[in-house]
Amino acid sequence: MKSSPSALFLSLAMLGAGCLSPVGYLRPDGGTSPAEGGSPGGSGTGGTGPALGGSPGATGGNVTVGHGGSVGTGGGTGGTVVSTGSGGSAPSGTGGAPPPPPGTKLYSDDFESDTVGVQAADWIQDTIDSDTTKGTFSVVSDNGNQVLQGAANSSDFIMDIGGNSAWTDYTFQVDVKLMSGSSYEFGVFGRFALGTDKGNYYEAYMDDSGAVQLRVKLNGSTTTLGTKSKSTTGAPVPGTVYTFTLDLRGGAISVSVNGVPRVSMVMDATLSTGGIGLIVNNGTVEFDNVVVTE
Repeated sequence: MKSSPSALFLSLAMLGAGCLSPVGYLRPDGGTSPAEGGSPGGSGTGGTGPALGGSPGATGGNVTVGHGGSVGTGGGTGGTVVSTGSGGSAPSGTGGAPPPPPGTKLYSDDFESDTVGVQAADWIQDTIDSDTTKGTFSVVSDNGNQVLQGAANSSDFIMDIGGNSAWTDYTFQVDVKLMSGSSYEFGVFGRFALGTDKGNYYEAYMDDSGAVQLRVKLNGSTTTLGTKSKSTTGAPVPGTVYTFTLDLRGGAISVSVNGVPRVSMVMDATLSTGGIGLIVNNGTVEFDNVVVTE
């Protein structure tokens, strides 16, 4: 089940008062989420359980545990590893996330406890920098796996906000699957906080050419910090999962997609704290397996 934050996003006006609170499904270690790995199986002869990074239906096999074995990273005494895997991105769905980034988990959400057809609990669609008439976010079912879908009907970004305005240095990882679109862009943002009249944040997104860009927005002004060219990436493929990772460490910022660096370390000290978010324009995209670690 989802955790109950001390204060939800009742209005974006609250963001200016620093009321972004920890939200989302705060999964304990060993949870059954695809982003974390399987829950522990029983120990003893013949006990079974998902391998680390795997999940039922995702890449990553079962571990057969011998007498006295434990589940997760391999069998105990007498245990036999039948197959292992890293839980890499699934080609046809967003349910097979790779292992979460290393570090202490701050936040995670796989949307499985949400209600299909409405906005995900503890997330709010931005109304300061984006127009809600240009598209919506809602939870949908994709082959039995619940995801958060962003459907944008114009070239303007729509944005969904989560996390905590007090976060400073963290790694934000999420699976993103392009469903359809033309001249689209989709991705993530970090260190979101309300400025004097607009949202301030770092945004990392992929466009329809396959280029990945990193930009910083400060009180309505946008500056490009780094770009990966089309010639080395290729265009996104509909139905394919792309795992975005935005790493924010002091003034050092980097972006990777599917574990491959796409915007190498950029130094920028414009923003130091803020929450996370999801962005899309001119297309329909599914987001899943949100993980934030410090």
